[in-house]
Amino acid sequence: MKTRYIIIAITLFAFALNSCDKVSPPFIETKDYCNGNKKILIEDYTGHGCVNCPAAAVLAHDLKEQFCNRVVILGVHAGFFAKPNFDNNPLFAADFTTPAGNTWDTFFGNSIMGNPNGLIDRVKGPTGYVIYPQSWATTADTLLLEPAKALITISNDFDDGNSTLSTTIKTEFQENVTGAYKLIVCIKQDNLVAPQKNNDEEIGPTPVIVDYVHMNVLRKAINGAWGEYLGNSGAVMMSVSYEKTYSQVFPAEWLPADCKVVAFVYNEASKRVIQAEELSVLD
Repeated sequence: MKTRYIIIAITLFAFALNSCDKVSPPFIETKDYCNGNKKILIEDYTGHGCVNCPAAAVLAHDLKEQFCNRVVILGVHAGFFAKPNFDNNPLFAADFTTPAGNTWDTFFGNSIMGNPNGLIDRVKGPTGYVIYPQSWATTADTLLLEPAKALITISNDFDDGNSTLSTTIKTEFQENVTGAYKLIVCIKQDNLVAPQKNNDEEIGPTPVIVDYVHMNVLRKAINGAWGEYLGNSGAVMMSVSYEKTYSQVFPAEWLPADCKVVAFVYNEASKRVIQAEELSVLD
């Protein structure tokens, strides 16, 4: 995918219900983001029928670079623009939707707000959880200034013989927190080539990029859409190591070399993510 360097705040024009909103280049002040251990989760809600979604994907990629790799991106294909055979066109036969993505889309209200949009650490603002691309950079900037309340370590072991992944997630809280905390573990995949609508000639052909490379595509939440408690009833303690191991058989279309495990911890009541991490399946 052709990427562009991004330096100032983004301009986005919100249209009507189920609209596909245009993303313009953002600009933010350059800072040193390489100090700190807090990582943020950007959930990019997208679909192959959204002509402005490729620009949002470029934005998420560039923010990851600008924020010194302290961003975990999850491309969630859900809602109107992600429907297989979009506009009754077999060119868009690919189905990248998932049960977890559909559940989150309904709960957080992404589709009804139009695409592209997303969630940043599932932070809830005055108008809800959905954050449009013009605010991704400024929201992420603020969150990256916070110290990490927890650290996540991922260990992966993939058995080629039976195409099975064993992943162990260790979470250690760095401070005492109140409330119940849960862990969600996902598989995402890069380099999925399938047609994508597009209206930005700097990114690729218009109106359709036939060989578009979809990145960070959510494949499955392997412990369910809402995950599971880290401790008994979700209560956690500082300096205690919470370790969980999961097994996942890979279908033929999940190429291990292109897949990563994504893990994030969140407060059950507020849904706010306090830490995220990712690791390649074959790392």
